[in-house]
Amino acid sequence: MIKGVIFDMDGVLIDSEVVYRNHMYEFLIRKKIEVELSELNFLAGSCDRVESEYIAKKLNTSIQEANEMKKAYYKEITVDYPKLKKPYVNELLDYLMSENIKIGLASSSKMENINRVLEECKIKQYFTSIVSGEMFVETKPNPEIYHYSVRAINLNKEDILVVEDSNYGVQAGKAAGLKVAAVLDSVFKFDVEAADYKIKSLQEVVEIIESQKG
Repeated sequence: MIKGVIFDMDGVLIDSEVVYRNHMYEFLIRKKIEVELSELNFLAGSCDRVESEYIAKKLNTSIQEANEMKKAYYKEITVDYPKLKKPYVNELLDYLMSENIKIGLASSSKMENINRVLEECKIKQYFTSIVSGEMFVETKPNPEIYHYSVRAINLNKEDILVVEDSNYGVQAGKAAGLKVAAVLDSVFKFDVEAADYKIKSLQEVVEIIESQKG
């Protein structure tokens, strides 16, 4: 029986991965770096450090300088997160609350961005635990973020379901010994074969939970 659900954020609760990829593409074009849009697909689900290392290599500069340029560029960008909220997010969170199922978040994003997304989408109050990849030396696919999240919501591993979308996230959840439901993505087509469940929408999370009831 599932007593806790831990969500990834980008690509699961908000449809942000394509938006972020397009912003990165525009940033590189401004810097006179030509890339194929698909070359940036590997950044989906990764952490800020991976992104900065990629920019530094492309621009032949230091990671610190890459971070400064990226920060200056993103100050110009406004993302309307409520518009990116995935269908059925609130209904699913309400269902989990009504079933007394603990709700956690484990995202590779910075905590500042996580808080902004949850607050603007008005869903922060649902979460028992909110964990950012920047809290660890390595984030997904390293499983430490999920080991920590399991401790934070104080449940046994066998009673937890992870909801992910990227190959990094699925790998992290499985390496932590957890059941994983992967939301299929038609754009990035992540390799999520290792997931226990492949789902097309968040509504199917309810079906998984109901099927586990004794």
